[in-house]
Amino acid sequence: MRSQSPGRPARRSAAFLLVAIPFIAVLCSDLARRPEMLSRLTLREKAMYLLSAALGGAVWGTILVLSTGRRGVAPWAARVLLVGGAVFALGSQFYTYERYHAYLSHRSMLVGTSMIPSLRQQLWSDRVTVALAVVPPLLVAMLLVILGRALRPSGSRGARMALDGALMAVVVALFASPARGEQGATPDALYLSALGQFARARWAREDSVSSVHPGPRSPLEVPSLSARPPTPRNVIFILTESVRATSACIGYEQGCVYTPFSNAAAPHRLPLRQMRTVDSTTAISLAVMWAGLAPDESRAALHSAPLLWEYAHAAKLDTAYWTSQNLLFGNAGAWLSGVPLAHSVNATLLDPDAELEVGADDGALVDFVTADLATLREPFVGVLHLSNTHFPYKVDLAFAPFLPEDKATSGPGSEERLKNRYQDAIYLQDRAIGRFMNALRNRPFGERTVVMFLSDHGEQLREKGVFGHTATLYEEEIHVPAWIDAPPGTLTDEEETTLRALENMPLTTLDVLPTLLDLMGVLDERGLQAFRAKIPGTSLLRGGSSPERSVFLTNCSELTTCAFRNWGAMRGTKKLIATEGARAWSCFDVATDPLEAHDLGPAACGDLLPLAESRGHGRPF
Repeated sequence: MRSQSPGRPARRSAAFLLVAIPFIAVLCSDLARRPEMLSRLTLREKAMYLLSAALGGAVWGTILVLSTGRRGVAPWAARVLLVGGAVFALGSQFYTYERYHAYLSHRSMLVGTSMIPSLRQQLWSDRVTVALAVVPPLLVAMLLVILGRALRPSGSRGARMALDGALMAVVVALFASPARGEQGATPDALYLSALGQFARARWAREDSVSSVHPGPRSPLEVPSLSARPPTPRNVIFILTESVRATSACIGYEQGCVYTPFSNAAAPHRLPLRQMRTVDSTTAISLAVMWAGLAPDESRAALHSAPLLWEYAHAAKLDTAYWTSQNLLFGNAGAWLSGVPLAHSVNATLLDPDAELEVGADDGALVDFVTADLATLREPFVGVLHLSNTHFPYKVDLAFAPFLPEDKATSGPGSEERLKNRYQDAIYLQDRAIGRFMNALRNRPFGERTVVMFLSDHGEQLREKGVFGHTATLYEEEIHVPAWIDAPPGTLTDEEETTLRALENMPLTTLDVLPTLLDLMGVLDERGLQAFRAKIPGTSLLRGGSSPERSVFLTNCSELTTCAFRNWGAMRGTKKLIATEGARAWSCFDVATDPLEAHDLGPAACGDLLPLAESRGHGRPF
């Protein structure tokens, strides 16, 4: 009988421990990131969570055993799979959680997969945070491969069994995992399940794959309209990106720090201090403001509704859309195809190498528009759409009063440096807005042109643990700056009085299109009434929508798939919201608690609950 060497049992124990390390590491890292959320899981949910963790452990363990082989293709394939899996199934998940306090799921993978250029730009811009998320699991995986080869947990027969086990574990994780898009699973299980669901959707050519972003429109024909404003006037709508209310001077302020150039150029503007978007996703915001529909309208309705320029064209107004946004972003080019524009420019016409998310330089856009003003024919409607305040935020250190600044979204002191970069981007963009306003007012028609300013949504800088937008509906993401600058005589006394009374009234972007149509003088046209019946908002010139009216809020629309489910409802200053990673609805009164630091509990917003759950198709969590 062959005697067993004294070190063999210890070596075997070490090998078994090695195989268990991935399971233990993933579980511990997740518990460290989400202790509160995981502690609130029900008993059944905890059982499902542990099942997903065990499945992930089986995947990594069997692949690790397979990678210890000495010869053949399988060990090398296993090593590549182990290291690659650590980067994508763990590193990318850790990065996503760092940004959004939620892991990638099927929906977020759909959004990301259809915007690969956007991801490339974002990941490179935020490479420090990416490295902090990806490098640790990468190094651990490489170390496991080295230790595995030294300890050899199994012989050739065990390696063959590991191959069978690895194939079975991966197939189950991809297509039969208990992690079905919810957050109640380990990050690796969620990632593998999302891959499987995405592959299945691609194979079956499901609509979810092709409907993640706006597509080509087939707008209903608008009959001929007559523009009859009470006073002769033109309309310019300045729309910016990701600027929140607390990062701009909404009304005139002596010594304005954040937006001093527009502050000086429009000192008599009428501030709308309590304007909120009904979402924090650009594609949804644009549909709400340009088509006038609620965010939960059907995809068919959103693709058939006329846009602002189609109403203006029907009224024989000159039309313009000048934007520094890259029209590949969010498939905006396809959505805007066919819009009747007499004057237009976009990012790639200004700069062939314009980045996807930041677009072309806003200053270059304003230079173009300033020259193009001379070609406008009165009356006209134009949209000036700026984009440099989207992450990673375009800055110019020659005009950057908020230093030090950095692109990184995590690490010691990153919040303050990132906020400085964000404010520097707003400051730089505001220089362009100030130049535009001065150029406009110096034109002969400047004294007859009303300007409305608004941001498509806000931006969170980790105030509620999240960075960016689209992941939540907290104030940082939906409370936006808004103002109207109207030279004397462009508004009637009644219109001006009404607008002044709205300075501190709760408003939403559902009222934007009716206001623009009212400024154009077509809101009461008989040919518009069939369309107006489908538009839920009310012109701000007529008082806007009642603050007692309940409004649905959401980042999940048929027009664009949401990466992380979140929705709610608002009436006046009371707001009910929840996210995919939450365990209950949260209720806030933003009048008394603008920082949303004190959750009143769902009972305090109980009357909003039916609206939120019926139009949101249940709970997001």
